[in-house]
Amino acid sequence: MKHIVTGVSLVFSRKDSRIILIVSTFIFFMLLLATENGKNAMSVFSFDTITYEKQIKLFLSTLFDVSNTFSVNSLILSILGSLLGGINISLAFIYMKTRGEIIIRSGLYSGIGLFLAFIGIGCAACGTALIAVLLSFLGLSAMLHALPYQGQEIGYIGIIFLCMATYSLAVKVSAPTTC
Repeated sequence: MKHIVTGVSLVFSRKDSRIILIVSTFIFFMLLLATENGKNAMSVFSFDTITYEKQIKLFLSTLFDVSNTFSVNSLILSILGSLLGGINISLAFIYMKTRGEIIIRSGLYSGIGLFLAFIGIGCAACGTALIAVLLSFLGLSAMLHALPYQGQEIGYIGIIFLCMATYSLAVKVSAPTTC
């Protein structure tokens, strides 16, 4: 627990990592809104009878319509996933900044691990969509509806994985291994 407090406090104490945290969290949440509401929001521009100014207002209100798009659980998962993803990117940035030279000298193994850590960062709520696509290729997409919460369990599992990744990065940042 000490390592995660040290790592996260390091994220909030440095100005560059705070900016990365805010920007990456915002980008994650905007990508989630774009995937959920983007098609409907873009269809607003097909209305020829309203002015361009009203089209922009309607586009923004449709894009940011969180109350009709998300349930309480999916909104919590989305916000938590975006925030944890931002913290992970900030921790990885601090780790690269402080230990970057050693990582580069240590060879391929560390670089691949860090690359895979970046790929592992993502929106926990999108895990359901990704699993649904993968299962639909196998004809098993209806299986998600058989789950007690219709697939939101996958989102919670994603949050657990993000917490484990945050802990792992926080340990590396607060107490880096030295030879």
